[in-house]
Amino acid sequence: MPDAIILYGHPACPALGPVKGLLTQSKVHFDYIDIHQDSAAAARVRAINDGNESVPTLLFPDGSTLTEPSVGELKAKLESLGYKVGLAAWLIGNIWPIAFIGAALLIALLITLFRSLGIL
Repeated sequence: MPDAIILYGHPACPALGPVKGLLTQSKVHFDYIDIHQDSAAAARVRAINDGNESVPTLLFPDGSTLTEPSVGELKAKLESLGYKVGLAAWLIGNIWPIAFIGAALLIALLITLFRSLGIL
């Protein structure tokens, strides 16, 4: 079994960045393989995922896999392997929901401000 976690993905996958960020911030040794550049890797991903090229797909040293994991699922798996997933890693893994919540709060604040000024 390999020592590193293998992360299968491709650059167009929107979930790849948060997963790579969480792994990097948690100091996890992983190898990234672009399935659009490696046909054997694409075949491996299809074998894992019932014929689908679903990414990100992670292959762990114990032979287990996770496909398109949520941040919570990946965090739990990493912690079960002895990695410490800190707050920075969690924030990076959840960057899109945090950004949307922040944007919604900012819009609500601006609407309230504009209404109090009689602009809306």
